[in-house]
Amino acid sequence: MRPRAGDVAAGDPGATASHARRRLVDLVTRRPTVSASRILCLVLGAVVSCRPAVGADFPQRRAGLWEVRSAGAEASGLPPSLHCIGEFADSANAHLDRSVGAKGSCTMGAFQRVGEAWVAESVCKEGRTTVTSKAIASGDFESEYRIDTVVSYESAGTTSRREDKEAVLARLIGPCPAGQRPGDIFIPNMGTLNMVDGTFRAAPAARRRAGPPPRPAASPSPPAASPSASPSNP
Repeated sequence: MRPRAGDVAAGDPGATASHARRRLVDLVTRRPTVSASRILCLVLGAVVSCRPAVGADFPQRRAGLWEVRSAGAEASGLPPSLHCIGEFADSANAHLDRSVGAKGSCTMGAFQRVGEAWVAESVCKEGRTTVTSKAIASGDFESEYRIDTVVSYESAGTTSRREDKEAVLARLIGPCPAGQRPGDIFIPNMGTLNMVDGTFRAAPAARRRAGPPPRPAASPSPPAASPSASPSNP
Protein backbone atom coordinates (compact mmCIF):
# COMPACT_ATOMS: atom_id res chain seq x y z
CA MET A 1 0.00 0.00 0.00
CA ARG A 2 1.35 3.38 -0.98
CA PRO A 3 1.72 5.87 1.89
CA ARG A 4 -0.64 8.81 1.87
CA ALA A 5 0.56 12.41 2.08
CA GLY A 6 1.10 13.28 5.71
CA ASP A 7 1.84 9.66 6.79
CA VAL A 8 5.59 10.27 6.99
CA ALA A 9 6.46 11.76 10.35
CA ALA A 10 9.51 12.27 12.49
CA GLY A 11 9.95 10.14 15.61
CA ASP A 12 8.52 11.25 18.93
CA PRO A 13 11.35 12.71 21.05
CA GLY A 14 9.11 13.23 24.08
CA ALA A 15 10.83 10.94 26.58
CA THR A 16 14.44 11.91 25.83
CA ALA A 17 13.68 15.61 25.43
CA SER A 18 11.75 15.65 28.69
CA HIS A 19 14.72 14.12 30.53
CA ALA A 20 17.18 16.59 29.03
CA ARG A 21 14.84 19.50 29.67
CA ARG A 22 14.74 18.71 33.39
CA ARG A 23 18.52 18.77 33.41
CA LEU A 24 18.85 22.16 31.80
CA VAL A 25 15.83 24.37 31.05
CA ASP A 26 12.08 24.25 31.45
CA LEU A 27 10.97 24.38 27.83
CA VAL A 28 8.19 22.74 25.92
CA THR A 29 9.53 20.13 23.52
CA ARG A 30 9.20 20.54 19.79
CA ARG A 31 7.59 17.68 17.89
CA PRO A 32 8.07 18.32 14.17
CA THR A 33 5.99 16.53 11.57
CA VAL A 34 7.37 16.10 8.07
CA SER A 35 4.73 15.47 5.42
CA ALA A 36 5.26 13.84 2.05
CA SER A 37 5.01 17.23 0.34
CA ARG A 38 7.83 18.58 2.51
CA ILE A 39 9.99 15.56 1.69
CA LEU A 40 9.33 16.33 -1.99
CA CYS A 41 10.53 19.89 -1.40
CA LEU A 42 13.75 18.56 0.11
CA VAL A 43 14.29 16.32 -2.92
CA LEU A 44 13.61 19.07 -5.45
CA GLY A 45 15.86 21.51 -3.60
CA ALA A 46 16.43 24.70 -5.58
CA VAL A 47 13.90 23.77 -8.28
CA VAL A 48 10.99 24.95 -6.14
CA SER A 49 10.58 27.16 -3.12
CA CYS A 50 9.89 25.14 0.02
CA ARG A 51 9.06 28.12 2.20
CA PRO A 52 5.49 27.79 3.58
CA ALA A 53 2.88 29.81 1.74
CA VAL A 54 1.99 33.27 2.99
CA GLY A 55 -1.16 33.15 5.08
CA ALA A 56 -0.40 29.83 6.83
CA ASP A 57 -2.40 29.24 9.99
CA PHE A 58 0.59 29.14 12.36
CA PRO A 59 3.71 31.32 12.83
CA GLN A 60 6.85 30.10 11.04
CA ARG A 61 10.40 31.25 11.64
CA ARG A 62 13.06 31.51 8.96
CA ALA A 63 15.76 28.87 9.23
CA GLY A 64 19.03 30.06 10.79
CA LEU A 65 20.62 31.06 14.07
CA TRP A 66 18.34 33.07 16.36
CA GLU A 67 19.41 34.97 19.45
CA VAL A 68 16.69 34.59 22.08
CA ARG A 69 16.53 36.84 25.11
CA SER A 70 14.09 36.69 28.00
CA ALA A 71 13.32 39.38 30.56
CA GLY A 72 13.22 36.81 33.37
CA ALA A 73 16.57 35.27 32.43
CA GLU A 74 18.23 38.68 32.08
CA ALA A 75 16.90 39.70 35.49
CA SER A 76 18.70 36.64 36.87
CA GLY A 77 21.93 37.63 35.10
CA LEU A 78 21.73 34.96 32.38
CA PRO A 79 22.99 35.80 28.87
CA PRO A 80 20.93 35.26 25.68
CA SER A 81 20.68 31.74 24.24
CA LEU A 82 21.32 30.84 20.60
CA HIS A 83 18.78 28.66 18.80
CA CYS A 84 19.54 26.83 15.54
CA ILE A 85 16.19 26.70 13.74
CA GLY A 86 15.74 24.21 10.92
CA GLU A 87 13.77 24.77 7.71
CA PHE A 88 10.71 22.90 9.01
CA ALA A 89 11.04 23.55 12.75
CA ASP A 90 7.56 25.09 12.94
CA SER A 91 4.49 23.04 12.00
CA ALA A 92 0.78 23.13 12.75
CA ASN A 93 1.30 20.88 15.79
CA ALA A 94 4.50 22.43 17.14
CA HIS A 95 5.66 26.02 16.61
CA LEU A 96 7.67 28.64 18.47
CA ASP A 97 9.10 25.88 20.72
CA ARG A 98 5.59 24.91 21.80
CA SER A 99 3.90 21.53 21.29
CA VAL A 100 0.14 21.71 20.88
CA GLY A 101 -2.20 19.43 22.83
CA ALA A 102 -2.29 17.68 26.21
CA LYS A 103 1.01 17.57 28.08
CA GLY A 104 0.58 15.90 31.46
CA SER A 105 -1.68 18.14 33.53
CA CYS A 106 -1.55 20.91 30.92
CA THR A 107 -3.43 21.64 27.72
CA MET A 108 -1.36 23.70 25.30
CA GLY A 109 -3.28 25.73 22.73
CA ALA A 110 -1.95 26.57 19.28
CA PHE A 111 -1.11 30.11 18.22
CA GLN A 112 -3.97 31.60 16.24
CA ARG A 113 -4.05 34.77 14.19
CA VAL A 114 -5.69 37.74 15.93
CA GLY A 115 -5.28 40.94 13.94
CA GLU A 116 -1.56 41.47 13.29
CA ALA A 117 -0.48 39.17 16.14
CA TRP A 118 -0.71 35.51 17.14
CA VAL A 119 -2.36 34.46 20.42
CA ALA A 120 -2.15 31.15 22.30
CA GLU A 121 -3.65 30.09 25.61
CA SER A 122 -2.76 27.21 27.92
CA VAL A 123 -4.31 25.80 31.09
CA CYS A 124 -2.55 23.67 33.74
CA LYS A 125 -3.94 22.08 36.91
CA GLU A 126 -1.60 22.00 39.90
CA GLY A 127 -3.51 20.54 42.82
CA ARG A 128 -6.17 23.08 43.76
CA THR A 129 -4.53 25.74 41.62
CA THR A 130 -5.37 26.51 38.02
CA VAL A 131 -2.58 28.13 36.03
CA THR A 132 -3.66 29.93 32.86
CA SER A 133 -1.24 31.53 30.44
CA LYS A 134 -1.89 33.81 27.47
CA ALA A 135 0.94 34.39 25.01
CA ILE A 136 0.96 37.09 22.30
CA ALA A 137 3.52 36.67 19.51
CA SER A 138 4.31 39.49 17.09
CA GLY A 139 6.91 40.27 14.44
CA ASP A 140 7.71 39.14 10.91
CA PHE A 141 9.40 35.85 12.00
CA GLU A 142 11.84 36.42 9.12
CA SER A 143 14.23 38.64 11.06
CA GLU A 144 12.64 39.17 14.49
CA TYR A 145 9.75 38.27 16.77
CA ARG A 146 8.57 38.86 20.32
CA ILE A 147 6.39 36.82 22.69
CA ASP A 148 4.69 38.47 25.68
CA THR A 149 3.13 36.08 28.19
CA VAL A 150 0.84 36.67 31.16
CA VAL A 151 0.48 33.75 33.60
CA SER A 152 -2.44 33.80 36.06
CA TYR A 153 -2.77 31.63 39.19
CA GLU A 154 -6.16 30.94 40.80
CA SER A 155 -6.75 28.72 43.84
CA ALA A 156 -10.05 26.86 44.27
CA GLY A 157 -12.21 28.07 47.14
CA THR A 158 -10.37 31.37 47.51
CA THR A 159 -10.42 34.76 45.87
CA SER A 160 -6.63 34.95 45.71
CA ARG A 161 -5.17 35.56 42.27
CA ARG A 162 -1.74 36.61 41.12
CA GLU A 163 -0.03 37.16 37.80
CA ASP A 164 3.45 36.81 36.40
CA LYS A 165 4.62 38.44 33.18
CA GLU A 166 7.40 37.40 30.84
CA ALA A 167 8.78 38.76 27.57
CA VAL A 168 10.92 36.95 25.00
CA LEU A 169 12.69 38.82 22.20
CA ALA A 170 14.34 36.98 19.29
CA ARG A 171 16.30 38.12 16.25
CA LEU A 172 17.92 36.28 13.35
CA ILE A 173 21.69 36.78 13.37
CA GLY A 174 22.75 34.55 10.47
CA PRO A 175 23.07 30.91 9.40
CA CYS A 176 23.70 28.19 11.96
CA PRO A 177 27.48 27.79 12.42
CA ALA A 178 29.37 24.60 11.63
CA GLY A 179 28.87 22.02 14.34
CA GLN A 180 25.35 23.10 15.23
CA ARG A 181 22.31 21.07 14.23
CA PRO A 182 18.66 22.11 13.81
CA GLY A 183 17.08 22.03 17.24
CA ASP A 184 20.28 22.99 19.09
CA ILE A 185 19.95 25.56 21.86
CA PHE A 186 23.31 26.90 23.01
CA ILE A 187 23.26 28.35 26.52
CA PRO A 188 26.52 30.18 27.33
CA ASN A 189 28.58 28.70 30.17
CA MET A 190 26.36 25.61 30.26
CA GLY A 191 26.22 23.76 26.95
CA THR A 192 23.97 22.79 24.06
CA LEU A 193 20.59 21.06 24.35
CA ASN A 194 19.01 19.59 21.21
CA MET A 195 15.23 19.85 21.42
CA VAL A 196 14.69 17.27 18.66
CA ASP A 197 16.47 14.26 20.17
CA GLY A 198 16.97 15.51 23.75
CA THR A 199 20.76 15.17 23.76
CA PHE A 200 22.88 17.56 25.82
CA ARG A 201 26.49 18.54 25.10
CA ALA A 202 28.27 20.30 27.96
CA ALA A 203 30.36 23.34 27.12
CA PRO A 204 34.14 22.78 27.31
CA ALA A 205 35.77 24.22 30.41
CA ALA A 206 37.72 26.78 28.36
CA ARG A 207 34.56 28.06 26.73
CA ARG A 208 32.74 28.25 30.07
CA ARG A 209 35.54 30.47 31.40
CA ALA A 210 35.64 32.58 28.26
CA GLY A 211 31.89 33.14 28.07
CA PRO A 212 29.63 33.08 25.00
CA PRO A 213 31.03 33.30 21.46
CA PRO A 214 30.97 36.76 19.81
CA ARG A 215 27.80 37.68 17.89
CA PRO A 216 27.68 39.53 14.59
CA ALA A 217 25.93 42.63 15.94
CA ALA A 218 24.97 44.33 19.18
CA SER A 219 21.76 43.21 20.89
CA PRO A 220 18.70 45.46 20.99
CA SER A 221 17.47 46.98 24.23
CA PRO A 222 16.25 44.42 26.82
CA PRO A 223 12.58 43.50 26.39
CA ALA A 224 10.06 44.90 28.84
CA ALA A 225 8.32 42.34 31.03
CA SER A 226 4.79 43.50 30.24
CA PRO A 227 2.96 43.39 26.89
CA SER A 228 3.15 46.70 25.11
CA ALA A 229 -0.15 46.41 23.31
CA SER A 230 -3.02 44.04 22.82
CA PRO A 231 -3.69 42.58 19.37
CA SER A 232 -6.41 44.14 17.31
CA ASN A 233 -9.56 42.21 16.57
CA PRO A 234 -9.62 40.26 13.33
